[in-house]
Amino acid sequence: MAKAVPKHPMTLLVISPLADRIHMALMMGATAAAVGRPVTFFFSKGAIRFLVQDGWAGLVTTEGTPAPDVDAVQEAKGIADSSLLMEALPSLNVRFVACETALREHDIDVASLITRPAVEISGLADVLEKGSGGDWLTF
Repeated sequence: MAKAVPKHPMTLLVISPLADRIHMALMMGATAAAVGRPVTFFFSKGAIRFLVQDGWAGLVTTEGTPAPDVDAVQEAKGIADSSLLMEALPSLNVRFVACETALREHDIDVASLITRPAVEISGLADVLEKGSGGDWLTF
């Protein structure tokens, strides 16, 4: 029996606080994980606010549309919205990492972060090491 070829990791650097960019990162990560790739989301800069409880509700798209309004439109059209993606991601074994520096930069208390998926607190060195040899995308 042939051995399975290991899949290259995918690291998604999510730095924009814009809802459409974050949604695309969630879709890309969910798809990659669904086909067996190890996926790490690294949230930093303004995107760190997404990881705060109800953080999505305060975000807007590039055009200024509130994130919850985007979800309503996507759900009506049968497109995976942010809440559906966030429900699915834990079962796909993705890794969510909050940048320790970004938490300090934006005065975010770790206790205010979402708990599902679980969020690790780490930095670039860890993410660089674990993403070595894989693909990197920035949102």
